[in-house]
Amino acid sequence: MRFSIDVGSELELKLYQAVLLYKNDHGNRYMATVHGVVQQNGDGSPLLGAGQLLSTASLRELARQLGTGCPVEFLPDHVVARTPDLLAWWTPAAVRPMFFRAGSELEGVSGKRFPHPALLFVARNDVLYIRALSATRKPGPESKLAAAPYWNTDSDGAVCAGTMRAPKSLTVTSMAAWQRAFFQSEFTHPGGGGLLTKRRGGTTALWKSLAGKKRFPLSTLIELETLEKYLKRLETERR
Repeated sequence: MRFSIDVGSELELKLYQAVLLYKNDHGNRYMATVHGVVQQNGDGSPLLGAGQLLSTASLRELARQLGTGCPVEFLPDHVVARTPDLLAWWTPAAVRPMFFRAGSELEGVSGKRFPHPALLFVARNDVLYIRALSATRKPGPESKLAAAPYWNTDSDGAVCAGTMRAPKSLTVTSMAAWQRAFFQSEFTHPGGGGLLTKRRGGTTALWKSLAGKKRFPLSTLIELETLEKYLKRLETERR
């Protein structure tokens, strides 16, 4: 038996340890052991040595080696939540320019300045999610979120990458780059999979009416679940 992993280069990786996972019949007790590779059998399959109980410290070291550790960072006030795989932050209401695809229904207002509500951004697994906030203050676990009424965004808040140049890192210093990638990209099509605004005519009519205005109409927001429920759902259900 031959083991191989395609890592997109000529880098050769050899099996040197194996982790075995155990659970009881009820599925409520788990254990893991780590085994070194003693030698290869005649058919090329690995022969594992005696196992050692996998400790929490060893698991952290394994995560660090795989590049999934979370570095020590000083969190500014606008950070809402942080895990090794997720970073959430908020921005106050502001007036910003937006750019729409040539030939689209919003081509005529592309490049103009628009009012935006306070926003929640979540970066996870190279995907950006966005929700709207009805108040310009840091949201707490029980704060209600609203659908983000943007093109290129689905009903769950996931942003279609399109022309967006997303950063490769998930750190506090990358938050500004994630925001620039979102607002400086070209919005190409209305979001699908659900209603994103109460405005008659949908997001197209909403942004067409807001070009050059100073204040976002909060009455057009569709209220959804709490911040805590949203982040937990992203952690367990999404990519």
